[in-house]
Amino acid sequence: MVDSAYWLTLNRKSLLRFFTLHQLSSGPLHGYEIGTRIALCCDARPTDAMIYPMLKELETGGYVELEIAVINGRKRKVYSLSERGFEAYRAAARAWAMVLPQIEMAVKEAGVEPACCTTMVIDASIFGE
Repeated sequence: MVDSAYWLTLNRKSLLRFFTLHQLSSGPLHGYEIGTRIALCCDARPTDAMIYPMLKELETGGYVELEIAVINGRKRKVYSLSERGFEAYRAAARAWAMVLPQIEMAVKEAGVEPACCTTMVIDASIFGE
């Protein structure tokens, strides 16, 4: 628990659904695009073994809709948020908005400055399994 990587792994695992809903809120995406976009915002790429079961769970729950599209001659599963998915995204955003001030205060009280505009380091091991 004294290693920052431990906490980063926990944070990223718990935020994977939220960031997936966030990425899909801008429009339909296939699984690889979702992983790539999450990597850009989180400095780490979730594995396919994390993304696809979660997308299946979101589909089963009615949060995302699946369409099979042919892109560059290849069949791709393209996911989009359903109305229920948008509601879940907004609910998650409200929940995070309630705790972010306390998190920021606790970080500052620990004598740590929040990271901003850091250099990207994409490391799949941070997402772990």
